[in-house]
Amino acid sequence: MRVKKYTVLCAGAIFSLLVSVQSLQASPWAAVGDMQLRNDVEVLARHGVISGPVNTWPISWKQITRNLSRTSEMDLPPYVRLAVMRVKEKIPGKFRTSVRVQATNNPAIVRGFSTTPRNDLDADAIAEYSNSDSGTTIHIQGGYRKGNGEDYAHLDGSYLSQDIGNWSAYAGAFDRWWGPGRESTLLLSNNARPMPSIGLRRIEPKAFKTKWLSWMGPWQWDMFVARMEADREISHALIAGLRLTFEPIRNFEVGLSRTLQLCGEGRPCGLETWAKSLIGGADLDNTTGIKQEPGNQLASIDVSYTMQVDNSIFLKIYGEGAAEDELEKFFVPFKYSGLAGATLYGSHGAKGAQWRVTMEYSDTSSHNAFLFGKQRFNLIYEHDIYKTGYRYKGRSLGHSLDNDSKLTSVVVQYQDSYGREYTAKYQNVKINVDGTGRNPLSVPNRNIDIFEASVQSDFGIGNIAVNLRHASDGLPALGHNGAFTSIGVSWTLGY
Repeated sequence: MRVKKYTVLCAGAIFSLLVSVQSLQASPWAAVGDMQLRNDVEVLARHGVISGPVNTWPISWKQITRNLSRTSEMDLPPYVRLAVMRVKEKIPGKFRTSVRVQATNNPAIVRGFSTTPRNDLDADAIAEYSNSDSGTTIHIQGGYRKGNGEDYAHLDGSYLSQDIGNWSAYAGAFDRWWGPGRESTLLLSNNARPMPSIGLRRIEPKAFKTKWLSWMGPWQWDMFVARMEADREISHALIAGLRLTFEPIRNFEVGLSRTLQLCGEGRPCGLETWAKSLIGGADLDNTTGIKQEPGNQLASIDVSYTMQVDNSIFLKIYGEGAAEDELEKFFVPFKYSGLAGATLYGSHGAKGAQWRVTMEYSDTSSHNAFLFGKQRFNLIYEHDIYKTGYRYKGRSLGHSLDNDSKLTSVVVQYQDSYGREYTAKYQNVKINVDGTGRNPLSVPNRNIDIFEASVQSDFGIGNIAVNLRHASDGLPALGHNGAFTSIGVSWTLGY
């Protein structure tokens, strides 16, 4: 589907202008997609350089940079000091421009936190102005996508924001990642295209001063309302999201999230509808077809804890449970999809190299308890009224494998003292395990093994990443037929 002519011209003009830019800086919000930055943020949080929750992205640059000036006085190991240097290189300035071009012969089946091309060619450019005195940011992002049945320009990623005290009001369309998962998350991820939205988020996660709430420690809040596309079962349905995260104990983070799918063409959208959706008691089952239900509600809880297991080795364990419905009498979530993972990391040598091993498992079928209990299918991301489901332009807003699917991942990363990063990954993908329903990736169940190796490094002409991937089977919905091998190349000038 092509965009209107003015969108094409605007995106093309931005891209042409920015190709020639040499001096580049970063965004006032640390955006979803940079796994190296996310690793560095987690390392700095564990060593006390960053305080507060770090499992919600985008994350405020003010939170990241608050204590960086103190690092020269802190007793930090070499690999942490290198992480500080890398983060400082990405700190935003008043003006920012960047260009990114990604190309592949086959887009990935699994979409994790890292930005990967959704098409054979995925290119975009950014122009941004941020005034720290007024708290105003204008972020214009335009690009072009071609392949897998798509050929169009876009303005995805663009937004306006205005700081009001310790809050930021915003309007635009950008990726979100809610939760500690690295290869998947259940409620909101970067799998679907970003929806146009308005919202309010806290800038720095300071603790409450009152004794009644100070136990929460540093806390963060994000809320938004987004508009879905017209070409769906109920046109222009709305998605509302609310997320509260807090850190009651250092390095122990709790996240509580809620999303509501409601309103749209021909559907009620008054205060009563919103109130019932927030309570959630009317959403008894996704298959009843009761038209007086306010809409489709989901909720999730996630936790993570980072501990020291040796002098220079740390372990982060995490989990997330996402519930599709609520019990009629008790108004508590049930029918959980689940995610659990652990990432072990530490230093190598005295020059600042580091390594990381991550194991993660997720299951988007529904259980009465987290990953246990009676299993039910065709619930999460589905709804009998909103038949297009919890999806935007054909892709789930949550897990990239959509519903009734399982993903097992083992990821090994090594970063040397020069910043070169090497990654090896194995994933077992089970898609639509019951072989029924409306999973857009595949109705017949699929069991696929994926092997992946990649390397990335900064050069004088920008950051270049090369990725080699082999899958034992493909998905016709993504243009794959049978086993296939793909290669991807990404070039980024700026951050």
